[in-house]
Amino acid sequence: MRIFFLTILCASLILACGSEQVNEESQNTPSVFSPNEDSELALLMRFMYDDMYRLRTEIKAGKHPKITFPAKELFTAEPTDENQVSSDHYHLLGKAFLAAVNQFQESDYSQLSEHYEVLVESCMSCHQYSCPGPMRRIRNLYL
Repeated sequence: MRIFFLTILCASLILACGSEQVNEESQNTPSVFSPNEDSELALLMRFMYDDMYRLRTEIKAGKHPKITFPAKELFTAEPTDENQVSSDHYHLLGKAFLAAVNQFQESDYSQLSEHYEVLVESCMSCHQYSCPGPMRRIRNLYL
């Protein structure tokens, strides 16, 4: 019986030491945010997300925020995959998004929440068609 408990104790110590080394290794390994080099469009989209999240927070706080991201760069920023942005669908949805941006910027406070929701919905519409990956994150932008 003594040998059994001694064996379990040794096995536990070995496993504990092994997992500690794995944790040290994982702490020394740099995390990779994106395995591919980030394109201009990907960086723009991240900036747009951050700005939209700021808008959401400020609207909820009763403020009247303005958009700071350069929306027109949707058509000039270099994409990760040219095929995703070369379609007529992308350009039509991009123009609709720009119209929603202008509408938001010009809206008074009473219409701000409604126009913000239109902005988020236009993001979702485009991503449903061309690049569905970020949709889960975009859902966080709804009021």
